[in-house]
Amino acid sequence: MHWSVQRVTNNLFSVSATSDGLDYTHVGNYRTVEDANRAGRRFVSARAHEQGRSPRDQPAFSVNQQRHLAGGTLHS
Repeated sequence: MHWSVQRVTNNLFSVSATSDGLDYTHVGNYRTVEDANRAGRRFVSARAHEQGRSPRDQPAFSVNQQRHLAGGTLHS
């Protein structure tokens, strides 16, 4: 399971998560990249817990996708 962050406007970021790479669930919209990443991390952790897996067993997010979307300034 992983999440992706997409810039919607200058001050709004959308978070989506997927477990299979095909079907995405909209997690929410956030005002900062940091908040968006925290929300994605919490969502993935909660879903992994529900499914009986540790979030450390699976990739958390796509670094390349996030760097592209935020101009290479994201840090996690």
